[in-house]
Amino acid sequence: MSFDYFQPSPAKKFISLTKHPRATSKKINTIFNELKPLQPDDLIGEWDGYILATGHPFEDKLHALNWFGNTFYSTDDVAPLIVARNGERVPFEDWGRASLREIKYHGVVSAALVYDERPTMAYYRAVKHNMVAGCIESKEWQGKVYFYLTR
Repeated sequence: MSFDYFQPSPAKKFISLTKHPRATSKKINTIFNELKPLQPDDLIGEWDGYILATGHPFEDKLHALNWFGNTFYSTDDVAPLIVARNGERVPFEDWGRASLREIKYHGVVSAALVYDERPTMAYYRAVKHNMVAGCIESKEWQGKVYFYLTR
């Protein structure tokens, strides 16, 4: 039996990242790429969002907006940024809407969020039945922003 048999699964590795206050983008990216793909329909519904802090400047913008998660009404109607306002979940309309599609990212076809009006995409991978990992890339900034959603 090889030593690899005793290594934690990619999902367990990702969950451990959620318990640490800060991780490197490289470490998160390596684990993200090991996670299993999702179908767009797997994301339908309301999800609470959490940032995996790496020090990326967009993380501060999400905090300032009071980002709360995402709501996937259907594959063709997504509120990509849900914020908390007066104790309510409301779409942050300044960033418009989005759609879910299957897109190949780092060699894996999985669910991805395509913004209607921004050069930005979010890629998703499965962690467990009530948790998904996410990675946002945009032409508006350098680097990646990592997050996870739970329901």
